[in-house]
Amino acid sequence: MLTIVHYRACKTYIALSTASFLASTALAHAAVDQPHVRSVRGQHKVVSGQHVVSGTDASGKSAAPRAFVSHGTEEVRVSAVLQHGAYGRVRRVAGGGLMARQTGGDMRSTVTSEYINKQAATTTAYQAVSLTPGANFSQSDPYGFAANSMLSVRGLGGNEVGQVWEGMPVNDIETYNGYPTYWADGEDIDSVSLTQGSAAITAPVMNAAGGQITTTMRDPAKKFGGLVDYSYGTLNLQRFYGRVDTGEIGHTGVTGYVSFSNGTAKNSLGPGRQMRRHVDFSLKKDFENGDVIKLNGSYVDMDYMNNPNPSMADWKAEGRSYARGSTFSPGSSDYWLQNRWKWEQIMLSMPSLFKLPGKTELTVTPYFLEAWQNSPASSTLSETGNYYGTQPVSVNIPGFDAAGGSVRSDYVGTQSVGGINAALSRKFGDHKLTLGYWYQYAVDDLSMPFSSVSPSGSAGSAWSLHNVTMGNGEPYLAEKEHTVTQTNAIYLQDEVSLLQDRLKIVGGIKALMVNREGTNSLPGPQYHAGSNNFQPLPRLSVAYKFNKEHQVFFNVTTNTLMPIDDTLYNSYSGGAVSTQGNSALKPEYSISEELGYRYQGKIAHASIALFNYNFTNRQVSSLRYVNNVQVYSTINGGGQTTRGVDFEAGLMPFYGFSPYVSAEYLHATVDNNIQVGNDYLPTAGKTAVRSPHFQGAIGIVYDHRNFFGTFSVKYTGSQYSTFMNDEKMPSYKTLNLSLGYRLPSFGFVKNPEIRVAFMNLTDEKVLSGVASPQLNAQTTTGIHGTSIEGGSASYYIAPRFTSSMTIAAGF
Repeated sequence: MLTIVHYRACKTYIALSTASFLASTALAHAAVDQPHVRSVRGQHKVVSGQHVVSGTDASGKSAAPRAFVSHGTEEVRVSAVLQHGAYGRVRRVAGGGLMARQTGGDMRSTVTSEYINKQAATTTAYQAVSLTPGANFSQSDPYGFAANSMLSVRGLGGNEVGQVWEGMPVNDIETYNGYPTYWADGEDIDSVSLTQGSAAITAPVMNAAGGQITTTMRDPAKKFGGLVDYSYGTLNLQRFYGRVDTGEIGHTGVTGYVSFSNGTAKNSLGPGRQMRRHVDFSLKKDFENGDVIKLNGSYVDMDYMNNPNPSMADWKAEGRSYARGSTFSPGSSDYWLQNRWKWEQIMLSMPSLFKLPGKTELTVTPYFLEAWQNSPASSTLSETGNYYGTQPVSVNIPGFDAAGGSVRSDYVGTQSVGGINAALSRKFGDHKLTLGYWYQYAVDDLSMPFSSVSPSGSAGSAWSLHNVTMGNGEPYLAEKEHTVTQTNAIYLQDEVSLLQDRLKIVGGIKALMVNREGTNSLPGPQYHAGSNNFQPLPRLSVAYKFNKEHQVFFNVTTNTLMPIDDTLYNSYSGGAVSTQGNSALKPEYSISEELGYRYQGKIAHASIALFNYNFTNRQVSSLRYVNNVQVYSTINGGGQTTRGVDFEAGLMPFYGFSPYVSAEYLHATVDNNIQVGNDYLPTAGKTAVRSPHFQGAIGIVYDHRNFFGTFSVKYTGSQYSTFMNDEKMPSYKTLNLSLGYRLPSFGFVKNPEIRVAFMNLTDEKVLSGVASPQLNAQTTTGIHGTSIEGGSASYYIAPRFTSSMTIAAGF
């Protein structure tokens, strides 16, 4: 018997009778699983087979059971409440929120708000999953106010990890990389899932060999209320966050919330400040027949320093001192004030579920994204001897003599993305058929104008100026590209449930069609560029439950990665073509197999998976520099074989303690020699870049009565930064700690709390990742005897020790 008693102080206590101890424990240990399937706040329920047990909502009224359909397999999440905090009810989840319950046929790690809300208030989705197996997180800004970060999974870079936020794709349409600081504030996140190795067939992504990150936002509360928190910390961090929940509006079944945050901090590497303003909002309509419509929105305005990525020689010589120039002198090409990046973005998503007659369901998610960016850099320019594409031109630079030729190179872009993803599912006996369609229309405008700088080195607004002109008065541009990408995907899936749902076999195929049409407006031999790619992507998964605690799973999936926009276009230098655009590049294609075992008992949860990948036309994300501006590009690494094992385990809360451990062993090798010009580098058999042989993490979460806290240590083994394995980034470790205390409610202030967070506790002076891998660092003799010159790989510098204090309270 489960008894829930409500006190005036809004604290919930669960009284367990001795006779029903085992049943109640089972309820308490049935933790959160898929982010698509969420329990109603304030509601306690168990779904087991055909039996539904419902509890009460926060008002004590009977709460009707609710279920959502998840993509791929049907899963149920239930939760038991330990207590209240400033951020809402605290649920029992293995590992203290680091290891939510899973039932699908793949390796998956889900981190919930129970863990996220114990960290620094600036925690991003990438930071949330950084302890999970396979996740190799690199960053240079500790607070996430800058986009200098990357998450690779199983040795596959951020451009091969599909990013889904509330049902919509949020990968950058030009580079496929993800920037979670744009998407959401940590206070508004309900869970972040990392599916290692593949994406759901229904997911609107086309670059998921490395897996899928799914960020799910909290639901609006049923009652009026809100949350306020304030953070102050190292680097003069100051951040305010506030949220208001409307509660149910009248008797319409509509609930909503809006939140706002404003954060600033000093740059951790050199001069300058970081600034981030963010808005989240959500409206939700629940219908009596089970239909659900949500409208989610997110807006961000960022103004930040793009810190330079040092070479290994730079790092050894300067360490953390490697930074942009702090003072300006005429002719300078490294002044910090000319390297302030600007990004604004708005996202809208409307995931909806409709219950239709005859065991039929329709899910529809229309979405829209608009982004504006300026990624500038300090550079120099002469008024003569320049070329506009292949045409010689003279340029006018206001204040040229006073600035000594210094200018700001502005890499300006506008992205517009609209799409819809819809799926119709129907049950036929033991079968559940899903037929879906995804369409996306994306426009990417990129140009590189130049702005003059004053005698003191300052330039104008990121959105204006651009006043370096040619003789005809038109802006002088180093690049000018316009790309329209249309994506069509049709998917069909059959999910078969046998042996009283103990055996689930899921088979499907996704037909992906990507069409690109673009123009290069610089004078030269190229104007129009385009490409068409079609990829059939079949998959199969099998999951078998021996009982409620033991499960085995196996899957075979195929994935692809299309070449980025940059590969379509010519680049010019000195009036000649320096890089030839290629519309015939073949996309990456991979086949992966995964065999795993999952144990989910009353005391402990554990998962282990063996995986194997085979790649052709492996595409590795890298950087190139155009007028000192970092521009993403790719290196074709040919064939690759990747094998390894992922493991994670966590305990359910025991006297407040919830330990967690994860580990990965990875063996990734290049299968062939890579062509350079008319020769080949002898890369066959070398270890792949960004592929540490071992990663491991230990986390301890404590949450008992008023006290809570977390401790974690993450070890990342050494990793090569060149395909020739002639340069390697050393191994490193980081330790993080957080401590908190919940205070009694008083008046209209509910559940106030205070917490402190310490990142890089031991102040490890290390590199945190490979930003730009290269083919070879040293001059190498090719297979046919050609001397192939090496290049310098670049790296992320790990953030220094930082601490922050957050005071939070609900109302």
